[in-house]
Amino acid sequence: MENEQQVEQQHLDKTITIIEKQIDMKSESCKRMATSPSEEQLLKQDYKTLDSLQKIRPNPYFGRLDFQDEWGQETVYIGKCGVAENDHLIIVDWRTDIGKLYNSYQGVKKDFLIGTDGKQSIEITRKRALVIQDDRIIKYTDVGKTEVVETETGEKVKMMDAYLEEILHETENELQLRDIISSIQEEQDEIIRLPLNNTIVVQGAAGSGKSSIALHRISYLLYQYQNELDRGNVLILAPNEMFLSYFRNLVPELDINGIEQRTFYDWASTYFTDVRSIPDLHQNYVEIYADQKKEERILISKYKGSLQFKKLLDKFVEEIGRKLLPYGDIHFSDQHMLTKESIVEFYESRSHMPFNDRFKEVKQYIQHWSKQEENAHERKVEEEFEEVYEKWIRPLPEGEDRKQIYTYLEQAKKIRLELFREQVKKTNDEYGRKMKSVSALRMYKSVFQKRIFNLWAPDMDEKLLGLLLENGKKIAKEQFSYEDIAPLIYLDAKINGKSLQYDHIVIDEAQDYSPFQLAIMQDYAKSTTILGDVAQGIFSHYGLDNWDEFQNYAEEKHPVQRINLQTSYRSTKEIMDIANRVLINNSYPYPLVIPVNRQGSHPTFEKVTHFGELCDRINESLDRILASGHQTIAILSKDAESATDLYHQLKQKGRKELELVMDPSHELQQRVIIIPSYLVKGLEFDAVIMEDVSDKVFEDQTHHAKMLYMSITRAHHELVLYYRGELSPLLTYRDPAEPPPPRPTFADWLITDYRDPSVLPQVESQREVKDPDAILLFEEEEEQLMTEYFDGDRNRVQDFYAWREIWKKWASEQGTQTVLNTLQ
Repeated sequence: MENEQQVEQQHLDKTITIIEKQIDMKSESCKRMATSPSEEQLLKQDYKTLDSLQKIRPNPYFGRLDFQDEWGQETVYIGKCGVAENDHLIIVDWRTDIGKLYNSYQGVKKDFLIGTDGKQSIEITRKRALVIQDDRIIKYTDVGKTEVVETETGEKVKMMDAYLEEILHETENELQLRDIISSIQEEQDEIIRLPLNNTIVVQGAAGSGKSSIALHRISYLLYQYQNELDRGNVLILAPNEMFLSYFRNLVPELDINGIEQRTFYDWASTYFTDVRSIPDLHQNYVEIYADQKKEERILISKYKGSLQFKKLLDKFVEEIGRKLLPYGDIHFSDQHMLTKESIVEFYESRSHMPFNDRFKEVKQYIQHWSKQEENAHERKVEEEFEEVYEKWIRPLPEGEDRKQIYTYLEQAKKIRLELFREQVKKTNDEYGRKMKSVSALRMYKSVFQKRIFNLWAPDMDEKLLGLLLENGKKIAKEQFSYEDIAPLIYLDAKINGKSLQYDHIVIDEAQDYSPFQLAIMQDYAKSTTILGDVAQGIFSHYGLDNWDEFQNYAEEKHPVQRINLQTSYRSTKEIMDIANRVLINNSYPYPLVIPVNRQGSHPTFEKVTHFGELCDRINESLDRILASGHQTIAILSKDAESATDLYHQLKQKGRKELELVMDPSHELQQRVIIIPSYLVKGLEFDAVIMEDVSDKVFEDQTHHAKMLYMSITRAHHELVLYYRGELSPLLTYRDPAEPPPPRPTFADWLITDYRDPSVLPQVESQREVKDPDAILLFEEEEEQLMTEYFDGDRNRVQDFYAWREIWKKWASEQGTQTVLNTLQ
């Protein structure tokens, strides 16, 4: 082993010498003055090469690959960028085909095909990971087998090699995600290297490396498609500023300088309309869930984020367009007429243009026709004048009579021409006023009318219609909410045209975008990569319930490739078992996470009786966790008020390494932070403490399940869960042999026994219930009844059909022929 390390050290010394020599040469080359455009380009390339060499100098490469091909045995070293000496690669860029082999080899399959035609056979004989520090090889590991296996109990687990396990065991020195170039797994690498043109949708479990995949994919695309992608036309959208700070740290590392990095809120306010007065997604979340009319606001928000609303806006804009066109023919005389059909035909021929541009062209078309007709009329009047003059005036004898008749004729001609010009001007002015530019804001204000919804959404639920009409009063006063940003942007682009176009857009945490938002972003890009996890969709009042609606829309324009990532590398198996328990109890058909075989301490559930005891116990937990060597700890609270109370109490106990985070733009500084759960998306920590996982905080409902699942999966190594009263039903153990219990939203609607695996569960379609708003005038008066429809509640319907999918799986596992016949 010592000899092996010496061999690797000798190779490293030789490589560093070559790199330093090239740095010296490029440094000298960069001192010259460019005297022509071609020399200027060469100088820029030299600066770029020098910058790359200087960046990789401390860590030239991270891996070694030995393989056998038709030319014999070969050894290559894999790094973040390629380095050549005398046309021979001494370091191979990870983004090349050979770099792909390094990530593809997981110790199982050894034979691969490479080359432009995919026919060159190659056999991997060794994959070695190398750790370099201060110009020394401090560690090397020959990477072994990494694969997903199924245990005796039917549970799937990813078995890691020693190298990957060692990386995941490391305690982070930073507060955010790690660079994964040196530990990219095969399924991650496959996504990174997918072709540019398709729309890529990645459904990835918590900890599956989605965010790192996003950045590495940009790096790969910029490398492979240098002639098609301009890095200045690449956009990455992240959920918040805390998340973006991680991206910015990796930008130089991955050679993706110059790409645009934004949140959707920031992007919208920068490019399109002043939305700074509108609450962002996190503020909107807090406001909605604190509102007594929460359910009503969710209904409005969901509808405004839907593709149904987008289609209604499309129809509305087209109808406005038709209404602004002339009602009938433009008629100056029997010989001077522009038909309505001709105007509509011209208008329709410009359907590819923005609304205002189309009308500008229609006005110009009418004006041009009018001018032509005016000129034609003048020519005709002149011809008639000449004809009258030649026939009637010229034969008259010279004198006052002839002169007076000529004057009268001239006046008659002038009057005819002026009348015609006035008629033309009046018509042009009339249509000019009618077809003036329309603003997106004015258009949006006009949408919220009953006749509009009756016309293009005739089947809309009466309750939702009433809520939208009432909301329209706020829109008229320009009192907007977060869900109004997407329609305003869309209308602005539809009316005035898009002011920019991206070569590629990457959207991370896309489950927090509405289908409408994702459709907008796809319209602004030639290609897109979209990553998210619907099981973490905590902003369910607005974001995605599933990928289907958007995928169906996207497939109308581009092929869509959807990939599922189920393996989580972030947390220990014990932590992910608890996260999977939440998914199981939630009874939604989300795929369970496949944990890696990284063992750790079991999460602890600790019951406390009051707030004072909670603070004491959390303080003790912090002492223990910090003493164990963990670098980053998050205390997650249910809301901002709880976070603030905890912070002040722990500060009074003398805790100094403590930071309160209340804003998504906050940059983390301290080792221990207190943060509301809804702000922790995308972050991860060595240890997580949850201040209350009781049944009062995390009820048996989908939104709470997503929040709890997302919170648990922030932890790398340790998880401590406190609760007062009773533990959340989402965290209790359920026997897989037992049927999934129905959710409270629909349990009392069931008309079949869900415990019978031979009968598919059914619910009542409608029922008579007491009207809670009815006022009884007399003591003897009977309670007034009203009809309630099962499908009148969107959440109830979604919960039922999601639960029934889980029930079907359970019923099928019972193995009776009756079950199979029933479910077919």
